[in-house]
Amino acid sequence: MKVAQYGVIAGLQLFLLLIDITLNTASEHFRSDVLILLVLYIVQDVCLVLALIILFLVFFNTYVFKAGFVSILIRKFIATIVVTIIYLALCLGLHVWAMKLRWGKDENYYIWDEGKDGFLILYVCQRAGSVLYYFFYKRTTLRLGDPNYYKDSVLLRQH
Repeated sequence: MKVAQYGVIAGLQLFLLLIDITLNTASEHFRSDVLILLVLYIVQDVCLVLALIILFLVFFNTYVFKAGFVSILIRKFIATIVVTIIYLALCLGLHVWAMKLRWGKDENYYIWDEGKDGFLILYVCQRAGSVLYYFFYKRTTLRLGDPNYYKDSVLLRQH
């Protein structure tokens, strides 16, 4: 992959992170309108799936993968893969539960009044998981910009 091509892909990956951060923040401002909230949740979940697909496409495009050293990629980036999948699951769970609580209620309905401790725990885990997701995904995006992943190198020959 050429540097210019990877620059575009890295820009797209970072743009998807920015969308996720924005939607995590904006979702609380639109909590009174469930239809807008539903659209925001769908967009966020689609962006997370796209981010995961793009990550794997970048993996598949490396020389390391093409040479058959998939275990090297997995070993180096397993944390990112696991954190991304867990974060996607947390987001889906939170979004479904939040829509279930809010759907059909009036605008002023406050979901935190009913003593839903499980929802609060899921909310906190999703927000904490987002920080880990942003860190690992951005780090992986930047690490995959290393030209050694796209050509035969001495480090690759040592494995």
